[in-house]
Amino acid sequence: MKLFRNHFSVLFSLFVLLCSLQFVIFVSKIIKEYENYLVDDYSVVISSSKALDKDELIKYKPIIKSVEEIDTATVLERFKNSYMEALKESMPKFYTLKLERFPTSSVINSLKNDLLKYPAVTRVEIFAKTYNKIYHILKLLNLIVSIFAVFIATVSLLLITKQMRIWTYEHQERMFVMNLFGASYWRKSAVLYKMAVTDSFIASLITSAIFFLFDKIPISVNALAELNIKAPAFNILTEGGALLCIALVISIISTTLAMMKVKQV
Repeated sequence: MKLFRNHFSVLFSLFVLLCSLQFVIFVSKIIKEYENYLVDDYSVVISSSKALDKDELIKYKPIIKSVEEIDTATVLERFKNSYMEALKESMPKFYTLKLERFPTSSVINSLKNDLLKYPAVTRVEIFAKTYNKIYHILKLLNLIVSIFAVFIATVSLLLITKQMRIWTYEHQERMFVMNLFGASYWRKSAVLYKMAVTDSFIASLITSAIFFLFDKIPISVNALAELNIKAPAFNILTEGGALLCIALVISIISTTLAMMKVKQV
């Protein structure tokens, strides 16, 4: 029971800290995935008095990914009479633009103004008000999650540091005796570092398991699918390894700082 109590504080604090960090990354992935969905469905339509050079237009505004001319044949079919040729000649050209990335309000306003200055372009229509609102809500959510994660991480670090101090006090008598016999720093503190490393491995393993299973739980997958978002996958090697490294760095530094304050060590 004592062993469990000694490990629980550091283990739980590391687990909460790692979960908060990974959750921020997870939310960022979701927003990025939704950006990709929005940009594919983002509508920018322009009309021009003559045919446009598509490559030239893309060079003019690099944010434009592709330019496709809208077929007006279906509209002209309604006017099968003697005026059809005249109508066909006077009818403007319409193009739909696909963007490289999801634009902010300032970027889209700049794009619209610059396109209106482009030769032969007479009108620019952007159909994305609903998308902009949803996108801004997601960005606000990401900001709130990030701020909340900072607070959680701060509290977790304080708890880890406090527990490390408790560990040093519990082993202070043993380290004092070892110090009298000329034991090295690493020999005296080996037990504490072993406990810290063990807790780091367990905390990172539990966190990795939770996020690895997230995209396999039907409830979460279906919830994100409603927004046309694919649940982001968790990479055990890269992301799990990063969590382990963070946990090890935090626990080892905390242990070292605690050991430096122990008298006669």
